[in-house]
Amino acid sequence: MNKENEIVKEEIRKEFQLDRIVLFSDAVFAIVITLMAIEIHLPHITVPLTHEVLVDELLHLTPVILAYMGSFLYIGNAWYHHLQTFSLLKDYDRGLIFRNLFMLFFIGFFPFSASLVADSNGLYLPIAIYFFVVLACSLCQLRLQYYILIKRPELRVNTDVSDQILRFKTSRLVIILLTCIFLLATVTHYMVEDPRFRFVAWWWFIPFPFVLKYFKKRIKV
Repeated sequence: MNKENEIVKEEIRKEFQLDRIVLFSDAVFAIVITLMAIEIHLPHITVPLTHEVLVDELLHLTPVILAYMGSFLYIGNAWYHHLQTFSLLKDYDRGLIFRNLFMLFFIGFFPFSASLVADSNGLYLPIAIYFFVVLACSLCQLRLQYYILIKRPELRVNTDVSDQILRFKTSRLVIILLTCIFLLATVTHYMVEDPRFRFVAWWWFIPFPFVLKYFKKRIKV
């Protein structure tokens, strides 16, 4: 009886510790989204406020709002996959903690990178920095998922994870393809000398859905 009580206490302790990890991660996600939303504010207006002035100032906020929307969608999706992955856990170790912290470390750069790309004025470097932050977050999340799904299966509950592994492989494929396309776009951008025609660098992203569909058919669990 004492041994059974000890086992129950240990399971409760592990569940409590896992809850702390998830709550800490959720707090980071929430704070990052909040900090990005704080950046959406009207600048100090020195002239009398009229309808035309307000519309003009709101139009100037468009890049900030678009950067917030894109970042919110990515972070929301990352949080959803984080929630799904951690719902499989029954235990944790140091490797899991470190991989989770690495992912949260790069998530914390989103307010900076989003504000940077919102004020880029067409410059390529802010876009490259933003993409690097997205890439780093995605790679860290993939590393975390690989650790839980494949490398340390004893940490998770005894359940079928074939769907999760398929999503993991699909996400890995998306990151590889997007990285290759972004590198091609970067090279093209700097090869085109006339700034008026540098927009063609983004045409590399046009075939992405078709290439992704082609390779997804060949993914196996």
